[in-house]
Amino acid sequence: MTIFCLGQNKGIRPLAGTFLPLSLTEVGQIRNLLPVTEKATKVEPRHPIRVVSARTGLPQDVIRIWERRYRCVCPPRGTTGRRLYTDEDVERLRLLKQAVCAGRRISDVAGLETERLRALVSEDHLQAGADAASTVDPGKPRELLDEAMDALENLDRYRLHRVLSDASVEMSGPDFRQQLIVPLLSAIGRRWQEGTLRIVHEHLATTIIRSFFSAPRNPALAPRAPRIIVTTPAGQYHELGALMACAVAEEMGWDVVYLGAALPAEEIAAAVKQIGAKAVALSLCYRETDSRVLEELSRLRHLLDDDIPVFVGGKAAGGMRERLGENGINCPADLAEFRSALQIIVGA
Repeated sequence: MTIFCLGQNKGIRPLAGTFLPLSLTEVGQIRNLLPVTEKATKVEPRHPIRVVSARTGLPQDVIRIWERRYRCVCPPRGTTGRRLYTDEDVERLRLLKQAVCAGRRISDVAGLETERLRALVSEDHLQAGADAASTVDPGKPRELLDEAMDALENLDRYRLHRVLSDASVEMSGPDFRQQLIVPLLSAIGRRWQEGTLRIVHEHLATTIIRSFFSAPRNPALAPRAPRIIVTTPAGQYHELGALMACAVAEEMGWDVVYLGAALPAEEIAAAVKQIGAKAVALSLCYRETDSRVLEELSRLRHLLDDDIPVFVGGKAAGGMRERLGENGINCPADLAEFRSALQIIVGA
């Protein structure tokens, strides 16, 4: 092992053979070198936009819009001509996303210094936590889930509908979907795979749940509300995930155009261009046809303009997130993240 010794005005020099303890002055000099190296790494442009999108959860299209319209970050281009972002850029974009998701307009926060932005986000986070703690009963969703599963096991359609109907009134729209419907669907799928529920149980649940997300129904949209197309790709026939995406988009003030299930990429792209949609949301359920789905989604991404984000969700999407990202397709982790992404696009 080579030991380094820091001498006055001599820099760092190796000391071979023997070990001499460092003085306090020399230890301080070594410590002073560490922040310089760390800071140099933070300001080094080294992240392509695909990595930045994955780390921040921002669609690549939104990152480009924020750069062009608000100059919130100014990444240089590398030798290949691609934009490269620093660690500080990534942190700033992450903070901007959190501020927008808390209800602030990007135009109001894009010009803030990073320290001021960080303090603002911390303040919003503390307030949101206080609001949630004062309104949420953590045991209620579990109780409703158990009651719904018991009704389903007994094929009691009236009781199941009543449980879900009461829950939809007691809970907010996001909580109803994320804390009850999504866990209920996951439990049904798991029980079906284990053989403790039959196909008839799954069909009954689907029929009843579908009635709560049957179609977009918001008559009070702004005159120039952005349009989003919601559907499932060719070969994907389960609609519940897509219908929940419709409900989320409606709540965010989007003009939702729901096109049903199993549409080929060319048909989706044609609809986007004809109605001037600003985004596309797709739901995946089956993983047996991964290669075909990836081919369909890659073709759709190629057919659409670069500034039209494509969102893909559903239980089959999680295992394909990395490959979808490589094709410029956004894969929100859950409905809450999808909701945030839509809010960000509107704010952009």
